[in-house]
Amino acid sequence: MKKRRNCPFNVLQWVTCVGLLLCSVQVAAQQQAPLKSGATNLRQIAPGLEQSIKEAGSKTVRVQVKNKAQFLTWLTENNYSGNVTQTTPSAQILTLSHVSAKTLQQIANSGLVTYIDKPNRQAKEEIELKDADFAVNNIYAIRSLYPLLNGSNMTASVKEGAFNPTDIDLKGRALSPESFGNTFTPHATTMATIIAGAGNSGPKGKGIADHARLAYSDFAELFPDNSQALLSKGISVQNHSYGVGVENYYGLESAAYDREIYQNPTLLHVFSSGNSGDKADAVGNYAGMAGFANLTGQFKTSKNTLSVGAIEPTGKVGLLSSKGPAYDGRVKPELVAFGKGGTSEAAAVVSGVALLVQQAYKEIHGSLPSAALVKAALINSADDTGRPEVDFETGFGNTDAFGAIKTIQENRFIVGVVADKASTQHSISVPAGTQKLKITLVWHETEGSPEAAKALINDLDLTLTTINGAILKPWVLSSFPHPDSLQLPAKRREDHLNNVEQVTIDLPAAGAYQVNVFGFDVPQGPQNYSLVYEFETGPKWVYPTTGVSLQAESVNRIRWKNALQGEKGKLEYKLHNSTEWQLIADNLDLATSYFDWNAPDVISKAQLRLTTSGATILSGDFLLTKQLKLKVGYNCDDQVMVHWAELPSVAQYQLYQVGSTHLEPLLATADTLALLNKNQLQGLPEFVNVAPFIDGTQAETSETVAFNQMGIGCYIKTFLPYQFVTDSVDLQLELSTRYQVTSVTLERLVKGNYTTVQTIAPVTQLTYTLHDASPVLGKNLYRVKVTTADNKFYYSQPEEVLYADVGFVQAYPNPIPSGEILSVAVASDVAIVQLYDQLGKLVYESEEYGVIKQVPTVGLKSGLYILRLKTDTGNYVAGKVLVL
Repeated sequence: MKKRRNCPFNVLQWVTCVGLLLCSVQVAAQQQAPLKSGATNLRQIAPGLEQSIKEAGSKTVRVQVKNKAQFLTWLTENNYSGNVTQTTPSAQILTLSHVSAKTLQQIANSGLVTYIDKPNRQAKEEIELKDADFAVNNIYAIRSLYPLLNGSNMTASVKEGAFNPTDIDLKGRALSPESFGNTFTPHATTMATIIAGAGNSGPKGKGIADHARLAYSDFAELFPDNSQALLSKGISVQNHSYGVGVENYYGLESAAYDREIYQNPTLLHVFSSGNSGDKADAVGNYAGMAGFANLTGQFKTSKNTLSVGAIEPTGKVGLLSSKGPAYDGRVKPELVAFGKGGTSEAAAVVSGVALLVQQAYKEIHGSLPSAALVKAALINSADDTGRPEVDFETGFGNTDAFGAIKTIQENRFIVGVVADKASTQHSISVPAGTQKLKITLVWHETEGSPEAAKALINDLDLTLTTINGAILKPWVLSSFPHPDSLQLPAKRREDHLNNVEQVTIDLPAAGAYQVNVFGFDVPQGPQNYSLVYEFETGPKWVYPTTGVSLQAESVNRIRWKNALQGEKGKLEYKLHNSTEWQLIADNLDLATSYFDWNAPDVISKAQLRLTTSGATILSGDFLLTKQLKLKVGYNCDDQVMVHWAELPSVAQYQLYQVGSTHLEPLLATADTLALLNKNQLQGLPEFVNVAPFIDGTQAETSETVAFNQMGIGCYIKTFLPYQFVTDSVDLQLELSTRYQVTSVTLERLVKGNYTTVQTIAPVTQLTYTLHDASPVLGKNLYRVKVTTADNKFYYSQPEEVLYADVGFVQAYPNPIPSGEILSVAVASDVAIVQLYDQLGKLVYESEEYGVIKQVPTVGLKSGLYILRLKTDTGNYVAGKVLVL
């Protein structure tokens, strides 16, 4: 992405600067009134900014002004000597450097400034864990039932450091990879993989929207990217898994994100809430309250974006997951997703799910949905976790990908508009057997003012009228700044802070319910809104789903949802082609929503059954299997052999190679060994994996191997001498396979030809120690010859051994130029090395270690020297060295 150019301006020099954004000074600008005296207007200054300037001297700030030209003139008249730059899309936001506390007060009181904010801070990636578990967020159900809902023709942007566009799981789908530079971060690559990994590296490399395209944006600039630049690339979701430290206020960045989304309704921004859940803000309404109001960046308090916290495998929110409320008492984060203490991954999960929600809508309606509708679908379908209904730790609950998709596909949404003091009504027919009715209202509106006490401008009210005439209001939290108040359960009442409202009712009677949206205060109306609803029923399977692979003879966590509090059940399994159900657990507390099942050691299709007092639910047919491990037998010039262990009852295996973007079928076989002709491999030919077919269904693949990067040659894996200098020549051989090998021969180079030293036939093992009983003193060169059943020969690389008996010593180079290092080979690991000149004078002595002793010759005069060594056995050996 092309970066904006800064436009520097020194007001004392009256410079006109022309760049991507034009800034200029007009000499004839309107004169302003003199500075006012009195206290600084603190509402115009970001919390903590004035104090930080006093403590640390001059700083850089961003200012939002009413009129840029007039403000630049005012700066000159007041002898401001710093630089002015414009790096944001808004012409009314400028960056000033070298601002002192006195200058800050003057600027705040100028009458031309509406807000003074912090400049760009150093953004830091949130924690990277690489432990994604898509079962927690019901993503496998989408893969099972809607395999074509995979992100095709959708694009997400990852704003942080650059991800690696050549990563095997991302290759071929990065937009403008030439603009990424040469430095890639593992964190960004992991986020991109969670969102849209292709699964080329193996099952763990498959992301949520695995066919989506990906773009990169640098988080060095904290303001939003140019909207048109994003939209022109087809970007509909941007992921932000980074933070700048605890900041709980609505500033210029917050307003900019809200403005961008309001002006571009289909663009969704997803932020990690942060990993500072145990910290407190130093300023603001919730100052000093550890464990609350600690989102890591003011931009995350924006009202039209989505902030995501993290939950652990048990469903509890992570200790370090940043929590709400926002500075004005609004609910933040709105959602949680799996992250095991790290909100980076949680945000990436929601970004991937959001892409699929957009795709599902686009395939039905032909265009992208509004971000407000996507947000409403995600929030309304979320599973309540933490405290009942909404709370400041988990927001409206844990993201349910399948539920959000079903909301769109079943058309359980309403898009409407309401004016000030007007009402719109919608009728919803609730079916019998509904355990919970849930309705969520979301509207995106114009940006708020950083000076205002709250961000909300257009205030809508949601109510639900039951079939009995009772009027239910939305769930609202106490935002009073005290820990006891912030932990109170939600109550039904009017909400005048949030642009998200939710009404629920447990065990509703079947019939028609009336939903009312009222324009309580809509000064900038009429206001568009999105309304979604859901009918929760009894327990449902979450994991495993149809076609999913569970590991045989291992512990697998299985999941369900929507069980009533205190409900008990019996859990059983049945193998394919069997009518007998095997007990797993009885009298199981279903409120836990998961169970760790130690699956049997059997390879088969299987099914689970959950029986309660009122219902019996069956899982889809899943696979009990063991992940194959693909091995390379040999890697020859024209052919590579791969093999794997046999799985019981498996009649067919499928090999894949990595194509231009995704895995492509390579070979189907009943064998557990395959010979691949290299000139027939396409794409990235060295990357291959294998999957078994179990009862006619393909199980998960092996991890992908790159056979050209494994150091395996043509039959010979390793061939090395035990010692380079030795008095007994032994060499270690390891074969990569015995397939069709008839003999192994050790050969030594003698007068230009290799001669046989030792032959092994038949070959019954993979490793051998080869021995030469009669080497020559000094240098010996060896190789191994492998002979196969078709009478072909394959050779190792040559290996050199210096054979040294008790009296042998070899020095090289010899002669040696003075100043170079003399290498000495002797059959001793430790030796005292001495050099004598022609007069018998000792000129060098040292104890040297290793097979090759190194002797410096710096300062030695030209001439003949005597080399004398005392070995670790007490023997003396000697030789001559000529120094040039």
